[in-house]
Amino acid sequence: QAGVDGICILGGTGEALSLNPNERLRVVDITVDVVKGRVPIVVGCFIPIESEIIEFANAIKDRGASAMMLTPPAFYKHNARQFELLLERISLQANIPLVLFNSPSRVGVNLGAENVIRYVNRFPNVVAVKESSGSLKEVIQMGQAFPSRCNLLQGIDDAFLPSLASGATGGIMAFAGPMPTILVDILSGWQNSDNQTALQRQLSIIPVMKIVAREPMPILVKEAMNVVGRPMGPTRPP
Repeated sequence: QAGVDGICILGGTGEALSLNPNERLRVVDITVDVVKGRVPIVVGCFIPIESEIIEFANAIKDRGASAMMLTPPAFYKHNARQFELLLERISLQANIPLVLFNSPSRVGVNLGAENVIRYVNRFPNVVAVKESSGSLKEVIQMGQAFPSRCNLLQGIDDAFLPSLASGATGGIMAFAGPMPTILVDILSGWQNSDNQTALQRQLSIIPVMKIVAREPMPILVKEAMNVVGRPMGPTRPP
């Protein structure tokens, strides 16, 4: 209804790490049933075991997912070459488009623009990159180098408009849940050269993001869903 171009489920905001394997697949099934093919569905994957990543990728593809969003496994701090080898094996064994997710604050590794550009050029199944390092310099580097088949998506809500101006083509952001219209307005304003509207909308979410930063992301995003009249229940422990 707000005009989003896609749905992303089982990301960090979607509490994927708090769900068991059967629950994750149930979320995919429900989403596919509700969306009914109207927009693409991106499914997050934060599984640390390679064989299970591949199994999950094939399972969600069979269920109707459009792409899988993938970070380097957390804690182990894979270097760029190790992550590239993981992408190579996934690409050989799983027939699903990939969205690479660079989130150094969550994973502990910054993939860096040069490495991401290499991944995109090497693997044609990489159709988008969610860039959440916070560096506009890296957004500019990627935006200049990406082929047209690969979208550059910002993952930090309050950096959305600056990133569009730096070469990003869209975003996958936490507050697209409770406030999708504002983020859609930022994108459409930028695309239609209505920079004043885009800037006003961008500035309007900065105070909200300052509040959200006080707690782990899912907690206050879920509270925001309560505020806008779409309650989703409490976050799972811990």
